[in-house]
Amino acid sequence: MSLFSDATLINAADGSPASAPTVTTGIVFSSSWCPDCVPFVARLGEMYECLNEEEKKFEVVFVSSDRDASSMAAYMKAKHPDWLAVAYDDPTRNEWKRKFGCCAGSEAAALNVNPRKYGIPALVLVKPDGSVIKENGVPEVESFQGGDELPSAWQ
Repeated sequence: MSLFSDATLINAADGSPASAPTVTTGIVFSSSWCPDCVPFVARLGEMYECLNEEEKKFEVVFVSSDRDASSMAAYMKAKHPDWLAVAYDDPTRNEWKRKFGCCAGSEAAALNVNPRKYGIPALVLVKPDGSVIKENGVPEVESFQGGDELPSAWQ
């Protein structure tokens, strides 16, 4: 069973239903209130645009740590309207935080995220079938120099 099969995915721009990704996907754990997340999400957005300039070869699925659905929606529309997201009220959002050990410190205890491997922002790279390529894709985003090829560590 695919990682995406039980997730309610939506389009960030308008909240409409979205299909599961068919390309390498970065699952980004982030929030609008996190000062480290804002520049990281901007950089990931630049990378997303470069990688998909000629053809779609990379997708992003946003997993929010925002405190409410309206904050998540506003952040997505303003900062990354081309991405997908796990719907705020979908239990998958918190299940993935536990599965990958990625969440804000303020929510770790309430979600029983143990061990907490990564705070936010965090980026997990997966294949279309949901199998993990790399648990921590943050370094490749931070060092991205442009171009339209996926980093070798993501293939």
